[in-house]
Amino acid sequence: MQKLPLFFYKYLSSRFLGSIVFNAFMIYFLWELVVAFKSVFLAGLIPTIALAADLLTAIPVGHLIDRYNSTKLGMSSSLLLLAGIGLLMTRQTVYLVYVATVFVSIGVMMKGDSLSATMKKHLDEGQFTNANQNLQGAGYASSLIGTAFGGASIIYLREYFVPALLVLSIIALLLSFPIPEKANEAVKGTPISGLASTIGFIKKIGGFLAVGFVLNGLMISLDVYSSGLFHLVLKASPIYYTLFVAFLSIGGIIGAFMLGSVQRYVNNAYRLSFLILLFSPAILFVALSRTAIGDIVDSLLIGILLPVINIPLQVNLMKVVPRNIYGKVMAFLKVFLGGATPAMAAVFSFLALFLQVNAILLYIGIIVFPVGALAFLVLPKFFEMAGGDSGTPEDAAETI
Repeated sequence: MQKLPLFFYKYLSSRFLGSIVFNAFMIYFLWELVVAFKSVFLAGLIPTIALAADLLTAIPVGHLIDRYNSTKLGMSSSLLLLAGIGLLMTRQTVYLVYVATVFVSIGVMMKGDSLSATMKKHLDEGQFTNANQNLQGAGYASSLIGTAFGGASIIYLREYFVPALLVLSIIALLLSFPIPEKANEAVKGTPISGLASTIGFIKKIGGFLAVGFVLNGLMISLDVYSSGLFHLVLKASPIYYTLFVAFLSIGGIIGAFMLGSVQRYVNNAYRLSFLILLFSPAILFVALSRTAIGDIVDSLLIGILLPVINIPLQVNLMKVVPRNIYGKVMAFLKVFLGGATPAMAAVFSFLALFLQVNAILLYIGIIVFPVGALAFLVLPKFFEMAGGDSGTPEDAAETI
């Protein structure tokens, strides 16, 4: 596995701190607005605003990434993050919290997108796997740390919470100073020609997108229903629900860093398709289990499985997307795949009015199976485009 340059770790550290700020911000102010105004609606506007800001700015940011130095955009993202937290150093009214949410969410989104583009532009293909392992592992870790920090601040650190976020944002800025970048071929084309190339490429990976959209949407069911499952079905303490959510992230960290030992084995289209199929029995177990501990262990296993599948897919995606349209393609994927989250969350919330939580999860587990089966048709073609190991059906049998 090839070593990564120092600048990668510098920018990864900046993104890590930015993600901690974002996760802590969300946990803290979601709670604060509920307590201050006794309104779930006002609190719920925070993630709604964050998602809207992310999706609405994804395409413009992708266009900028293709035309300009992505590391300069990374520094700009740090300034947005700092501006959002700086607003709250004056007052913390509900309106300022909403404005800060826009700045913080766009800043963190730009930081992640610019880092991905920097990896594409500055790293060799042989370094992509190692870089994505570090990226996903740091993502899960920042989610855990940010959530824990935000929760602890509600109880113990109210007075120092925003100043602490400000310090983290300043450090993230200091770690994001840009470096010279190779000339980008995109500046030779027009926006129209770049858009045409983007649409043409997206059509080539349509099957891959369809599988990703459905799986992303179905996996959100764990977020939507896990609290109801533990409270209404299992009659379990909130601590078990907390552990269920935490172990998903812990599993993600384990899976990201264990990939090195199984990389050659799983970087194969048919074997990955088989692993996707495993989501079906994993969700079925959650639906049928009547023990909180069993569901927590299952959450850990799902968490391990996610990066083992996602990292090889991300690496091959980085290889196959042309460099001059990388920002626009990844922005489209974010909007398309990210759109599955609110769409399916709305569907699941509606179904919960008529069906029991465990019954819905049972149906979801059954639906995942044919979607996973579709991956056997789609992924070999995708891996072949990327010059990866498309494999043979016998490879999936060996996985068993």
